[in-house]
Amino acid sequence: MSDALAIVSHSDERLALIAEKTASLNKASNDALLLYQNGMANYLEVITAQSNALQNELDAITIHRDKLQALTDLYRALGGGVE
Repeated sequence: MSDALAIVSHSDERLALIAEKTASLNKASNDALLLYQNGMANYLEVITAQSNALQNELDAITIHRDKLQALTDLYRALGGGVE
């Protein structure tokens, strides 16, 4: 139960950090694409920037899923739900 409480309490902080990281990774992806379109970067740089942004989105989804699972575990530990 204490593990679930820790996950819930820290997940909002982690999601806020992920949101900041998302903004900068999206900007990096757009910048890489602009550089590529102007002949100042190769396509590998564009793909790498997009891959980093997508991985960050997957991390956000994982954190959100873990938070929901922890909330479910807390609910069950406190006597809610059907066993």
